[in-house]
Amino acid sequence: MNPVAFFFLIGVFSPLITYNLYILTLYLRTRFSKDPDYVKYPKYLIIVAKVHRLMMGFNPYYTKLSKPAKRLFISRVIHLMVFKRFVGRQGLQITIEKKIMVIGALVQLTFGLKKYTLPKFNFIALYPSSFFSTVLNHQVKGLTYRKGALLFSWYDVVKGYTIHDDNLNLALHEWAHAFIMDHYDHATYWVYARLNKSLDNLDDLYADMQTYRDSQNYLRDYAFTNTHEFFAVCVEHFFETPAKFNQRYPELFKDLCTVLNQNPLNHENDYAFTVK
Repeated sequence: MNPVAFFFLIGVFSPLITYNLYILTLYLRTRFSKDPDYVKYPKYLIIVAKVHRLMMGFNPYYTKLSKPAKRLFISRVIHLMVFKRFVGRQGLQITIEKKIMVIGALVQLTFGLKKYTLPKFNFIALYPSSFFSTVLNHQVKGLTYRKGALLFSWYDVVKGYTIHDDNLNLALHEWAHAFIMDHYDHATYWVYARLNKSLDNLDDLYADMQTYRDSQNYLRDYAFTNTHEFFAVCVEHFFETPAKFNQRYPELFKDLCTVLNQNPLNHENDYAFTVK
């Protein structure tokens, strides 16, 4: 081959090869990364106890986990607290307990996944209660911005974990928005074929359910605002009333099990999801 042609081909294809290697590295790093185990270190003893106490008091999802799974849950909470920046608004003071409650919802949402950190979403602002959004021009309880910020009403975060079966959980709702945005904005999103197929199925089910939304009295009307709100509202129902959800919409329930790689009905086995 002519040397000029050879180096020309190298110049053309090397960026493509480099990009593919980068994507492969990202995928393998996510797929085979190990969870840190903070529970075994004495210096984390106090924070481990705080996470356990709060989750036992507020989060029924956590209470049903086995001891090893609780250990993993706690370690993920501590790990994420290092990377997520919290800011209090309107005079609200940020405490470790507030961080644990908010991050605990993210750990719950992504507990079945290797890719659980949502690294893009590292800024969290807490307001005492509902707050005015200049973007939407009305009061809101929470917001998720694609650039990587989440805003919560602290009052409603606590309320979401005080009443366990009303299908209203602000923390899970906003983290569900972040989960979808993080997935589709991630460089390797197209690698996750099964996940993408299930998300496509959710979009199709959303379109189908629009035709008889008035006749169903399970999902609240806000679910039918758009596909993102549909997913977020479904996540709330998925964790708070899973048996009823599965009875009413078994196909939708199974798709959510696939997306999150967990089955909230299988609390005997740490919510493990088995594909049938």
